[in-house]
This record gives sequence, structure tokens and C-alpha cells, in this order.
Amino acid sequence: REIENYLCSGATLEEYARESRERAAGGPLFAPMEGAQGLTAMREATEEIERAMATLGRGSPWDPDSKVSDDFLTPLFAAYFRKLGLPNLMSKSSFHELAGYVPEGEIDPEITEKLDAIARTAAAARPAEDW
Repeated sequence: REIENYLCSGATLEEYARESRERAAGGPLFAPMEGAQGLTAMREATEEIERAMATLGRGSPWDPDSKVSDDFLTPLFAAYFRKLGLPNLMSKSSFHELAGYVPEGEIDPEITEKLDAIARTAAAARPAEDW
């Protein structure tokens, strides 16, 4: 699976939408309203793209074998930002930003395993001049 499959969940997308819109509000006065607007737009966009995928026979974005970066997230963010009346601020090269919105309980154990392996390798590494 591609990394986007691990980052793609309803809770992650909704948290991204709420929090990013609250930050864009520029202050506490309008933050709750902006967050709610972002959440509504994300839910509508998600339903829209899920239906389109089903109609096109592409399965569900929640299936582990889906190529979510191309089949779901790209059109999802286009629809989401269109609903907000904004230019698309989430290109495919920015999907990694979703990692910060994944609820802790949804982090796949495989991700933790791989990151721990990378950390162990980095800790054991020596500079080239020490060889």
C-alpha cells in the first residue's frame, strides 16, 4: 500500500478540515464558525467522491487496496476547496501533511514498526569519516 492509505480516514480528513479552517480564521472570534464550515465541506466532498468512485466501479476509498492518492484524495481535495470557494491548497505532493491529523488510535502498527526500524538504523549510524 502507498503511505496515503495509512493517512486516509474519515477522522483524519475531518480533523484536517476543522483545524486548518480554524487556523485560517486568524483569531478566536471566527475560528469555531470556520472550523464547522470546513467540517461540513469535507463531509460533503467525501460523500460526493465516495459516490463517484462507486459509480465508476473504483470500490471504496476505505478499502486497503485502493490507490487513494489518485482515486480519492486528489478529487476529494479539489471538491473540498471548491466547496469553500478557495484554490486547492492540498496537492498530491502535500498529502504527507495529513499525518499530523491522524488520531493516535488509528496509527497502523506497521507504521510504528517501520519508523522504529528507521530510528534504530539512524541511532546506529556513524559518520563516514569514522570508518
